[in-house]
Amino acid sequence: MIAAFLLPFPLRGHRAPYLWVYYRLLSSIGERMLFIAGEDYTRDPQHWQDAKRWELQPGNAQRLGYRVPTREQIAGHAYRFLGEAVFTALLAECGGNPIAAFRRLLSERVACLDAAFADILAQPGARDIEAILTWCNCPSLEAAAAARGIPVVHLEIGPLRWPHYRPTAYLDFCGVNGNTEAERRYLASGFGAQGFDIDALRRFFHPADLPASSPRYGLGVALQVEDDSNLIAFGNGFDNQAMLAYAQLRERHDVLVRAHPGSLFTLKPGGYTVDDSADSIAFIRRCERLLTINSSVGLEALLLDMPVEVLGDCAHRFIAEAPDAQERAARLAFYLFAYLVPMALIFDAGYLRFRLARPTEAAIVVRHLDAYLGGDVRRHGLDGGVDEAIQGALRFSLAVSTPQ
Repeated sequence: MIAAFLLPFPLRGHRAPYLWVYYRLLSSIGERMLFIAGEDYTRDPQHWQDAKRWELQPGNAQRLGYRVPTREQIAGHAYRFLGEAVFTALLAECGGNPIAAFRRLLSERVACLDAAFADILAQPGARDIEAILTWCNCPSLEAAAAARGIPVVHLEIGPLRWPHYRPTAYLDFCGVNGNTEAERRYLASGFGAQGFDIDALRRFFHPADLPASSPRYGLGVALQVEDDSNLIAFGNGFDNQAMLAYAQLRERHDVLVRAHPGSLFTLKPGGYTVDDSADSIAFIRRCERLLTINSSVGLEALLLDMPVEVLGDCAHRFIAEAPDAQERAARLAFYLFAYLVPMALIFDAGYLRFRLARPTEAAIVVRHLDAYLGGDVRRHGLDGGVDEAIQGALRFSLAVSTPQ
């Protein structure tokens, strides 16, 4: 049985914060699951409709690939709930500060969570768990699972997203956003492939024409959502305000700052220009280099062969820190085709079990190319080593005009 941990507490002000993930799993996995979550997730969807939650608004289910479940579908799965007492204890330990509580849950073991997870995984039904899926780092969960020999699979929407890119996702056995295995896998693979062209890599994931490059600003600064887990737990002490000060100390003029579309606050000019570009690609094209804590805009800039400085922890930092252009292209190729996963696959039970079997990097790349190119890549001679498969895919993709 595949289990899933869904953040049970309203640490950012909203209950059932991963409601769409829950609905997508119910729609896609196709078998009985165990959910370790809060009871809010199992509320009748009409409750969330009445609350005007975005997950129930027109178009979002189609965009993210789920169907709103029936009561019968919800009842067809197993559940273990983390109750309000655990939330209250966690909040009390953090002086009532929900963001501080979120940071602790993401980055350290917490006694009340240790006990709750240990109790859940000690129950008889837990013996059938093959793996636990999670959309956030949680050291207490990871420790309890490790004690039982249960792998934890960290998942999240990837940095390249529809409608501009082929949609991607993260799948990582060590962490998501922070503490990831991306660099370790690259180094262990011995991948040192030569001759990758960054523009060809970009065209595979973003085949459309780029807006004209007009680098009027020496530095672009990409801000992030203030309560995003990337920022509060994996920013190496930086937040948006600290990054702006850092940018202005290093570049007193020609700084273009882009607010995150999901920010709750309005960005005001203050010794820099506020970006008004239509999208992140247009923003990048206005700058000579990019500064970010750990935003996915950094990965987009790397795809456009722009110098990027990453202040926080994130999976693509090792690409930005490559010693030369050839190594940067090789790291980017591995990251795009071996590390990132086609979005649909992280909700596919067969693919999850494929990864639990720890296949070779070459096998992973071929599986990904199958999904991206819509068929058996072996028909196109793409089943050699990792670098041969990727190079073959880039050649073959010249005939593919629309992202899958």
